[in-house]
Amino acid sequence: MGTPLKLLIVEDSPDDAELVCIELERAGFDLAWKRVETEATFIAALRDDVWDLVISDFQMPDFNGLRAFALFKESGLDIPFIFVSGALGEDRAVEAMRAGARDYLLKGNLTRLNVAVARELEEAKNRRGQREAEQQARSDARRLALAVEASGVGIFEFRVPPGPDANVSERWAQIFGYRRDELPQGEALLAWTTERLHPDDAAAAEEAYEAFLSGRSERLQTEARHRHRDGKWVTVMSLARAIERDSEGRAVHAGGVLLDVTERKLMEAQLRQSQKMEAVGRLAGGIAHDFNNLLTAIFSFGTFALEATKPEDPAHEDLQEVLKAAQRAASLTSQLLAFSRRRTVQPRVINPAEVVRDVDKMLRRLLGEDVDFLTKLAEDSWNVRMDPSAFEQVLVNLAINARDAMPDGGRLTIETANVELDQGYGRAHGAYVPAGAYVRVAVSDTGIGMDAATQASIFEPFFTTKGAGEGTGLGLSTCYGIVKQAGGNIWVYSELGHGTTFKIYLPREADLTEARRPTLSRSPERGSEFVLLVEDDEQVRTLAVRTLRRLGYTVLEAVNGRDALDKCQQVGRPLDLVITDVIMPVMSGKELVERLTEVQPGLKTLFMSGYTPDAIVHRGVLARGTLMLQKPFTPQQLAEKLREALDVIEG
Repeated sequence: MGTPLKLLIVEDSPDDAELVCIELERAGFDLAWKRVETEATFIAALRDDVWDLVISDFQMPDFNGLRAFALFKESGLDIPFIFVSGALGEDRAVEAMRAGARDYLLKGNLTRLNVAVARELEEAKNRRGQREAEQQARSDARRLALAVEASGVGIFEFRVPPGPDANVSERWAQIFGYRRDELPQGEALLAWTTERLHPDDAAAAEEAYEAFLSGRSERLQTEARHRHRDGKWVTVMSLARAIERDSEGRAVHAGGVLLDVTERKLMEAQLRQSQKMEAVGRLAGGIAHDFNNLLTAIFSFGTFALEATKPEDPAHEDLQEVLKAAQRAASLTSQLLAFSRRRTVQPRVINPAEVVRDVDKMLRRLLGEDVDFLTKLAEDSWNVRMDPSAFEQVLVNLAINARDAMPDGGRLTIETANVELDQGYGRAHGAYVPAGAYVRVAVSDTGIGMDAATQASIFEPFFTTKGAGEGTGLGLSTCYGIVKQAGGNIWVYSELGHGTTFKIYLPREADLTEARRPTLSRSPERGSEFVLLVEDDEQVRTLAVRTLRRLGYTVLEAVNGRDALDKCQQVGRPLDLVITDVIMPVMSGKELVERLTEVQPGLKTLFMSGYTPDAIVHRGVLARGTLMLQKPFTPQQLAEKLREALDVIEG
């Protein structure tokens, strides 16, 4: 088989066309050819098929070679076009070559045809290869440009020392807030960049740069703050390698990229802060849970002792002070539980603007006459779902903090607004807040403000800027926990000498329907029902059993779930109520209740806990219809909650 060749011949003589084909076949070409002799058939052939070569006569009765060549050029084909003529004078030859023909030959002397065709086919192949390479290069350049643009990096290249040919990309200039044509050139650009370095970062950046240029470091990698055009600081990462080094290893030609990592650094810092708060919250919740068991014992046994003494007895007053101290301790643990999102709450649909109106008078009394109190409440404020008393506590805590930050008086403003948050809010604040509809509650004061270090710690338990004895350091941590427990976010904006604004974002409540509240029959606190009490803490169990038996109840006590199941089976008597702790060894309270209700459907239940884990409550929010007795509790509170559980009328 010879070399395949698709040939289009423009020739009015079939015999002359045959001679051309014979000559090419003799040279080893495997021909597939077609002859045309009119303009119309030539145009159709170019349009309808693919050719490797065109050979054309110069002069024909109804068509001529120059016209054929003009049409060929208009087609845009890049294949050889050779004239073969019976009488091609010098003038015609010059005219043909000026038109762009690759070669011309005489019909009477075709010995050079094979060489000319082979040469032109090879040159056409080379042109195609070059064209494809150029197209690939352009395509690669476009992809690289798109990748660089998508990455957000700025590119720079310079010789050492930087001269007029130092080059930076448009994005490089944008990182600093400028256009490329606004930047200085050469060494002035290096000086301009150095001048914008943050004073605390300048020494390290210049040392890294010198190590790179001298060859002590193979690559340059720095992270430093630079002043942006708007006056703010942007954190910039620089990465560079030497394109060329001299004989001593010093960089003489370098290139690299610049990347704005300001947002990433901010998010990393806020993620660390969030993780720290979560860890502190778990610790606080655990401490409060264990401490509440002790406080329950103090409340109950203190109450028993107080009831056993007469008012004139000196111990009577001492016992009252003991109970007051226990109450203050319980308040502290309640705040710790709020921070750790383990406090029992009973959320319902509320309107934040209405709550602000309801507490208006109370807040004015707290703030005093020196503070001007203003409210700007949205008339169409959306609803949210949270515990109303908890929301009131947030407002009170923030108002007290604002008052203390304005010792000489000032202005406190509470605003509500409906807002739609996108993913940008979460990224900007590192708060992982889902996009959606929120009610924003802003509490702003004109006080002394806070520096960045203080703002980083204000939500931590026991952190306070007040003097000894002036505060517990739990006010803002309580606010933080309450807002987080409601599925929201709280953020602080403050500058020294310019006041502080706390912004709270609470998710909009779309479902305005409320579960029907059970109605309670009016019954005395005493009773005669048969009650199962399950508690692993011995002191709490002892005082609860003692309280219940004094009120007339028959009590079956157990130390854990397994013990409770065994004793119920032995007694063989239906229960009126089960009172159980939530978290216990061997079996949780939730699992115990599930096992008991399999035998006795509809069994009434009262849970007890120092905090409310996910086994019963998801993030501290009570499942509807679940009754919870929060530790620490007094005998009176136990009696009231017990009757509430027993006397509830479903419907």
